[in-house]
Amino acid sequence: MEVVTRTAADRWLRRYHRGGTARLRLYCLHFAGGTASMFRDWPALLPSYVGVEAFVLPGREGRFREPALERMDALVDGLIGALRPQLDTPYALFGYSFGAQVSFNLTHALRDAGLPQPQALFVGASAGPSELGYIPGVDETDDDLVAYMRSLGGTSSEVLDNPDLLDLVLPALRADLRTIATLPYAPRPKLSIPIHAFSGAADPTTACPPLMAAWQRETTGSFRQTVYPGGHFFIDDVLPELTAALGSDLDELTGRWEAAR
Repeated sequence: MEVVTRTAADRWLRRYHRGGTARLRLYCLHFAGGTASMFRDWPALLPSYVGVEAFVLPGREGRFREPALERMDALVDGLIGALRPQLDTPYALFGYSFGAQVSFNLTHALRDAGLPQPQALFVGASAGPSELGYIPGVDETDDDLVAYMRSLGGTSSEVLDNPDLLDLVLPALRADLRTIATLPYAPRPKLSIPIHAFSGAADPTTACPPLMAAWQRETTGSFRQTVYPGGHFFIDDVLPELTAALGSDLDELTGRWEAAR
């Protein structure tokens, strides 16, 4: 009998490559309660040399039977275990909302471990860590949490109006919210990599553009902020524009890296 052993990368990463060898990898992490499939269309919108890989977290998709993680250190340890064998290829991180905070903490953990850091950090729809503040939805009832999700948009009514689907979605959502709500901000030595923040002009949460500008405090590298029309899930309406901005940044980063070889 053949025994197939799954590696950490197999469990934690879903690859959305077009095919061929990626010269640069873009590791992506979704919003709270989301899934890796958020990024399935990205390869067609990014330069062909970019390999898009989305993190698959416990408690959803193919890992549904695993308990969702509620502590940042445990989550980051799992992500590092998946990334470690692949860090010989240049890479960048993209995180949206909850994913932005996880990507930030992951970058610090990689640096602290002496591992290769990302070429850049791309963050969307999440305040700078020093301005994050209260995280709604952690202690609210299910009804209040669903009402909050409706107010943000981004979750279909087919899910929000279906009790059976909500039973599948809410545990992972609460776990994700607790992961960032229970991690108080502590100043750390600044990163040295570029940060590009994407925000919605009418975001009603603490991810409004002025609070997202606080990401500039977290790096000695370059900082750029792009504001799009829309609310918290502005990405649904401007994905071609956002990925075009990412592609431009990645072209520049790759050119610099290859010139320095």
